[in-house]
Amino acid sequence: MKRVFCKMLILSVMLLFVHAHAVTVNATTYQHFDSVTGRGLTCNRCPPGSYMRQHCTANQQTKCVPCPSNHFTQYWNYVTKCLYCSYCADDQIVKKECSPLHDRECECKEGYYWDSHFCMKHTECPSGYGIKQKGTAHKNNECEKCPNGSHSRGSSVEATCVEHTDCESRGIQVVFRGTDWHDNLCASCEELKTGGGFQLLRGILPDFFAHQKMHQKRLFRFVRKLLHAGEKKQLGDVQSPHVQNNLQHHIRKWVKDADDEMLKKLPEMLKSSNLHNAANKLEKKLRKVEASYQCDNAMDLN
Repeated sequence: MKRVFCKMLILSVMLLFVHAHAVTVNATTYQHFDSVTGRGLTCNRCPPGSYMRQHCTANQQTKCVPCPSNHFTQYWNYVTKCLYCSYCADDQIVKKECSPLHDRECECKEGYYWDSHFCMKHTECPSGYGIKQKGTAHKNNECEKCPNGSHSRGSSVEATCVEHTDCESRGIQVVFRGTDWHDNLCASCEELKTGGGFQLLRGILPDFFAHQKMHQKRLFRFVRKLLHAGEKKQLGDVQSPHVQNNLQHHIRKWVKDADDEMLKKLPEMLKSSNLHNAANKLEKKLRKVEASYQCDNAMDLN
């Protein structure tokens, strides 16, 4: 019973507060004590877009003047100064310009959304995910995993899941069957016999590393083994907040410059860094590349 009474009391207080606020906002008069006559006077409030220069007296009404530029009052008032219009932040645009009657309205610019007190960048959907619901100025991007038979490559705020290429209908064979993060990788027999398989592998290797579950310190040691002495300093420290981006950058650079023989050595280098799971997966892919020289039927080795 006590609990019900408390709830009713709280509700009543809230309703009174809302009512009082509405009356205050919409009221067009206010009470003022005139020190000259010693009387309480009912003065007119100033309309929106103006402010009070002087209280009313027994002989004249309230003196109101318009708000200066870049100032406003939204309600009937008796304030002595208009409110200064807000400024939009760097990551906002002006939705509605300031006027004497209302404040400047700001909205998050393209690619950002309002989160509590700040404009935040729309989340990038990682590779393997596509946009389910595109973000707005008030809502973040919503991502969903690509369904079977489709993929998306790289992180993007506009990622879409694309169906895997139908290699057979083009008269070429699948070397690496598609996953949610890369397409079917196809080539003709002529391309495969001249090293096309290694080119296909090189194209997905950086993303291959990004999608493996590897202990960061072990991956760091592995990447250091790939680099020349001068490049090791550029890698930074394993505790750096940017270490993941640095690792990916150096992996991409190394893969781009590596020849086929260097690619073949990667599994052993991974094993020496105790990254056995990634090494085994990469060995399967390399065997597939070797087999493709004979233009055998492809199978999924991802």
